[in-house]
Amino acid sequence: MIVRLAGALLLIGGSVGLSACYARFESRRVGQSEGFLLLLRHVRAQIACFHMPLARVWETFCCPELERCGFLPALRETGDFAAALERCRRGVWVSADEMTLLRAFGSEIGRSYLEEQISCCDYYIVEFESAYARHRTERPARARLFRCLCVTGGLMLVILLL
Repeated sequence: MIVRLAGALLLIGGSVGLSACYARFESRRVGQSEGFLLLLRHVRAQIACFHMPLARVWETFCCPELERCGFLPALRETGDFAAALERCRRGVWVSADEMTLLRAFGSEIGRSYLEEQISCCDYYIVEFESAYARHRTERPARARLFRCLCVTGGLMLVILLL
C-alpha cells in the first residue's frame, strides 16, 4: 500500500514538474522573440542614426536571452546574421513564422544601400512585432492547456495503476 502511494505521488509530482518545465520553456521562447525584436530595432537605429557598419552594430547589442542560446556570440564571431542563425538553430526556440522572418532578414541585411536597409529593417520590425504579439498573447493559454494535460495525464495514470 505504501509503495502504491509513493508511486502515485511520484507520478503526480512528475506531471507537475513537467508542466513547470514547459512553462519555463515557453517563457524563454517569448524572451528570445523579444530579444530578436530588440535586435531588429537596434540594427535599424544604428544604421539610420549613425550609419554604423554591421560588425559594430552586433558588438554594441546585448540581450541575456540571445547570449544564453548562443546566437549573439555566433553573430559576433561570424558577422553574418543568416549564418549565425543557422549555426544556433537548435538553441533558438522562436516560432516557425518568426524564424522565417529572421532568415529573410538575414539574407537581406547588409547587401544594399543605406535607405534600402532602413526600409528593410522597418518592414521586418513591423512583421516581427505582429508575430511576437501573437505568440505572446497565446502563451498563457498554451501554458494552462499544457499544465491541465500534464496533471490530468498524471492523475489518469495513477487511477489506472491503482
